[in-house]
Amino acid sequence: MKNTVVYLSLIVAAVFWGANFNVGKLAMNTMSPMSVISKRFLIAGLLMIIILYFKERPTWQMVRQNFWMYALLGFIGIFGMNALSFVGLNHTSAVNASLIMATNPIFTIVLSAIFLREKIQIRQGIGMLVSLVGVVFVLTGGSLNKLGTISGGDILVLGANICWALYGVLGRRYIKNSTSLATSSFTMAAGALFLLPFISTPHVATSGREVTQAWLAIVFMAICCSVLTYIWWNRAIAHIGASRTSIFFNLVPVVTMIIAAFTGESIIMTQLMGAALVIIGVVITTLKSQKTLEDIQTPETM
Repeated sequence: MKNTVVYLSLIVAAVFWGANFNVGKLAMNTMSPMSVISKRFLIAGLLMIIILYFKERPTWQMVRQNFWMYALLGFIGIFGMNALSFVGLNHTSAVNASLIMATNPIFTIVLSAIFLREKIQIRQGIGMLVSLVGVVFVLTGGSLNKLGTISGGDILVLGANICWALYGVLGRRYIKNSTSLATSSFTMAAGALFLLPFISTPHVATSGREVTQAWLAIVFMAICCSVLTYIWWNRAIAHIGASRTSIFFNLVPVVTMIIAAFTGESIIMTQLMGAALVIIGVVITTLKSQKTLEDIQTPETM
């Protein structure tokens, strides 16, 4: 798989994840956070297993070799990450949640240095710093005084951020002889099992129209924000590494901000400047010579 396709898929994944916060808010107007994510990943997990079966026909030996790590990653990266982020999203804004998640490269690079022995390159550090400055611009609107006000919802989303960084790094470190599709499928199925007890959580809908909107939101999150994005994310980690993949999370708040603007929220100049810095940071971090790209390519396994 060419690196150009990897980068394009990561950009689309960032778009879907940016929309995920806004769509999630819509669904939670009707259903509780745990009800939303349990239904989302039950659908997504089933779809992933079906896709895996027809594409790769996995053997029990492959599953058994990584069984406990699949379960752990499912708990951390599916159950933990989404439970914390969606419960937190119920107590903070969609833009705020996406901005906190955009700091993911910081945690991923640090954890990659610990677990994967990856060196932090100067280019990565510069790109990460530029993107982080952009996130701060968008988050604060140019006023650093706002950094002192952190809500409980923000703290929960921060915990989700750490879970997501661990998901990528631990998967690359400990999953053996497994394709990116198999890793995505089995970890998502495991996460769905952990969420299963919450499937019967009652919703608080007041009309049939609200229920329909909530289910459409759940289906969108299951297919676009779960199945496609998890496949692309794990594939990118296998090809370009966890640190370089994670920098694309910085595009998520930009997408969320654009969607918020279309729904009636005003966008100020400092936010536009921040969005530009985020994109510049992504380019700095991922722009390499063709020779370097060929040298770092790895097989599509984790």
